[in-house]
Amino acid sequence: MKKKKNDILENLDFSFLPPKLEKDVTFRIKKSLDILGKVKWPIQAVVLGGGYKNKEITYNEERVLSDIDLFVFSNFILFFWKKVKKAEEEINKDSLVCFDFRGVIPLLLNKSRTPWAFKLKKRGIVLRGDKNILHKVRAEENNMPKIEAVRILFRTLTLWINLLGIRNKENKLDNSYIILRSYLNIGESYLTFFGCLAPSYKEKLDNFKKLRGEIKLDRDLADKIESGIKVKINYSLLKEESEKYNLSVSGVKSDCLRVIDNFLGLYLKTDVSLEKKLEFLDKKVRPKIFFNFVFFWFLRNIRNLKPRFFQILLHFKITDFWKMILYNERKDYLKFYNISKKYFKSDKISEEMLIKIFEAHPSLSTVEII
Repeated sequence: MKKKKNDILENLDFSFLPPKLEKDVTFRIKKSLDILGKVKWPIQAVVLGGGYKNKEITYNEERVLSDIDLFVFSNFILFFWKKVKKAEEEINKDSLVCFDFRGVIPLLLNKSRTPWAFKLKKRGIVLRGDKNILHKVRAEENNMPKIEAVRILFRTLTLWINLLGIRNKENKLDNSYIILRSYLNIGESYLTFFGCLAPSYKEKLDNFKKLRGEIKLDRDLADKIESGIKVKINYSLLKEESEKYNLSVSGVKSDCLRVIDNFLGLYLKTDVSLEKKLEFLDKKVRPKIFFNFVFFWFLRNIRNLKPRFFQILLHFKITDFWKMILYNERKDYLKFYNISKKYFKSDKISEEMLIKIFEAHPSLSTVEII
């Protein structure tokens, strides 16, 4: 992709960051664009995601704690995705910030009513390419399917909370930040479910304060959610906010599962067990052949996993994975294995592999699941 006239990198303002961070972020975004510019496949746009548009970035004096999300819009992304991930590795070497390259297929933007698509639409900055690309995203505050709120929670359970448990960080403040960040995600799930998600964290905090009174949310949970949003807005509040609670991995897991149970009950209009609710939801979801093909393509790179092509292509649903997460949390390994052996030849699926499987699913962000 050659440099376009509407490359607006020179107009980005990172001056709110400490000087060495500003320099590093600017240098690496330029380098990313240079590398992507050498890709011969058509790329419609490269978009900077995250909170840079609103200057809502988590950082300290040493490094940027928020990932930099670069979204590559191309209908041919599958054919050069390995080059993109290789570029990501190169960009992240000795960096003061972590870059996360993400692919978006423009042809599928008609199914883009998700919280991730909403945030990209409202907060994204087109660095290069079609300056109107984000106008094609369909997500608005009040049109996202309620089931997307549940997807936020399973993503949180897998990619935030479980990762913390695996790493077992010794730094108490780091642990507290990840736990409060997970509560922020729970807050976003409430805003999504009730149709009042907002682009900026300041707006989210205002909307959540109104919502908690309207739905009479449990006070302890609501307070933790508000603290999570406050820390995201101002990282210097981390110590003060985290000391208000007895934060723990088990506690945030329990809260996350409880909200999943609540939302599925409201969505499905039933008060059966969480396991039964997932079984009912499974009947509403159909396998997505295209996504499953791409999913298999990515799964091949997970060592020792050995995915089964036809089973994944024709039968895999996101609800299968959600049930695996639930059974893993409950240590119900027989039911976990009954699902995993259907799709993977591996005798054992570790928690690290579970996270990689979740990350490999191509409909994780911008495309609806139902």
